[in-house]
Amino acid sequence: MSNDGNRPTASGAMAPIDAGTGPVVVLVHGQPGAGGDWAALANMLSGDHRVLAPDRPGWGSDARGAMGIATNADVLEELLQAAGAKSPVTVVGHSLGGGVALELALRHPERVGALVLVGSVGVAQSLSSFDRLLAVPLVGNGILRAGVGALRRVLIAATRFSEHHPRARVGNMVPALPTVQAAIGTDGRPIVGRGRQSFLVEQRALLAETPELERALCRIAVPTAVVTGSSDRVVPFAAARSLAMRIPGAELVVVGGGHLLPVDEPEQLAEVVRRYSAFASGFRDGRRRRETPGA
Repeated sequence: MSNDGNRPTASGAMAPIDAGTGPVVVLVHGQPGAGGDWAALANMLSGDHRVLAPDRPGWGSDARGAMGIATNADVLEELLQAAGAKSPVTVVGHSLGGGVALELALRHPERVGALVLVGSVGVAQSLSSFDRLLAVPLVGNGILRAGVGALRRVLIAATRFSEHHPRARVGNMVPALPTVQAAIGTDGRPIVGRGRQSFLVEQRALLAETPELERALCRIAVPTAVVTGSSDRVVPFAAARSLAMRIPGAELVVVGGGHLLPVDEPEQLAEVVRRYSAFASGFRDGRRRRETPGA
């Protein structure tokens, strides 16, 4: 994959993946995450698209503090302006990044030509009781400290297992996710507090902003695919179906896999993104013409 290098935005943030030329596809990572989590999909698309995969505030190379979902959308618009991205763009959002993609389409409708929402938040059904507990001050921080520690131990064990079993799936997954690799501390470093703080800030924003976002879904006016993994336990099928029902003309796409579809099933995602990038070409010269998969 060719990479044109990091490009600074007006606010100093960077896009760690800026590759290829052609219609622009923007990949918005989830929580936790980083732009590099999209490497496999970006590699598949960059032959005939310009692919941007930024680090969101609070994650990766973006040194700013974590922000709410709507503010993330405004920061993303700043990045697109600074990068000279030609509109309309296709925005692909994973998990909480799907909420950012939706907010970008609502707050900056001239920018977005199509949406691909992967295991996305956006409706109340995507929030579990555990999500709500994590958002409680002090309580959430304590749970997260214990939970991330346990996850770290499990992933370290899985990584060691994969060293002796190279074909094990975790052997491919862990190196592909820079933020997971950093979180488990395979080099012996402790888990840093910045990621934990970013997670908690975004968790509280998720609970606070989801009701208003859900009410606004009827105003989404671009072709939209809601992609869900058949075994996703983080954002279950019922939530994906509810999200698709609330967005006018949205297509519900079910693929094999869990919540980490950008890592597990990049080929299937690439097919959906290419199809919706073609739909985005229906928006030209300020004339909004809606195209849907069934049109």
